[in-house]
Amino acid sequence: MEGAGVEWVRTGKPGEAAGLPEEFEGELRDLRDEVRRLRDQVTALASASATVQRPAGDERLPTYVGGLDPFLEGGVPRGSILAITGPGGSMKTSLALYILAKNRAAGRRGVYVTVEESRDSILRTMRHLGLGKDDDFLVDIARLRVEREGAEDIRDWLRVLKDFLVRRNQRERIDLVIIDTMDVLASMAQLEDPRNELFHFFHFLRSMGVTTFAIANADPSGTGVSHDLTFLADGVFELRFSGAGEGKVQLLFRCVKMRHTNHSRDYFVLAYDRGFAARAYVAPKGNRWGRP
Repeated sequence: MEGAGVEWVRTGKPGEAAGLPEEFEGELRDLRDEVRRLRDQVTALASASATVQRPAGDERLPTYVGGLDPFLEGGVPRGSILAITGPGGSMKTSLALYILAKNRAAGRRGVYVTVEESRDSILRTMRHLGLGKDDDFLVDIARLRVEREGAEDIRDWLRVLKDFLVRRNQRERIDLVIIDTMDVLASMAQLEDPRNELFHFFHFLRSMGVTTFAIANADPSGTGVSHDLTFLADGVFELRFSGAGEGKVQLLFRCVKMRHTNHSRDYFVLAYDRGFAARAYVAPKGNRWGRP
């Protein structure tokens, strides 16, 4: 018997996929993104609350890479400059986005300055990694030059970026800055004395109290901006590829240096599966030299 106001819903047969109306599919995706974001917040806050109390002045900014922070004494020293170096395709951008997204989920504020990739490309990477779709922290440096009057000289790029960060920091305190990539930014600014000018730029960032991750493409020649960057930076995260036998390739991670930190210098295998995780590197059998 049909009751008044009762809507009968047809149930599918066993094993038959229950389809959703198209108007609900978008809402379902948004709900899943929101659940993922809330889960990340809970995880980040739990991790922060479990962090061992450190002496005053030795605060750490976690990377949230599974299995890595304990080998960095809890994370990266706040206010330091970190270089992320590696060849093309070694997930430098993905790792930096992941670190920023997880720290934002924990309540910290940060900006991602993209120099090489477009804003849309960065957003696509975020969606692929399941890092949400918020874009208020993305800064396209090409737009900064348009917004700032008198910045017609291409050599003024570093000044444009400095002025933007000062204004942004006055509006809301910034904890974390990502620059992707530093070598392209330096090239655009046509630095006459890269090491000296980068030294003063890094001094400015440290004076703001922000933790900075500067991405750079590895230069096999050992020269150029990437060499100056790794020399001047407080810490260096190196990404590289290694054969794992039978035609397989692993992505390796190593903390080359980190000031004020008793850190591991060993290689870790870095992988992504709903989150970055690091595990100890084991040389594949048959590797005569036992080297990564």
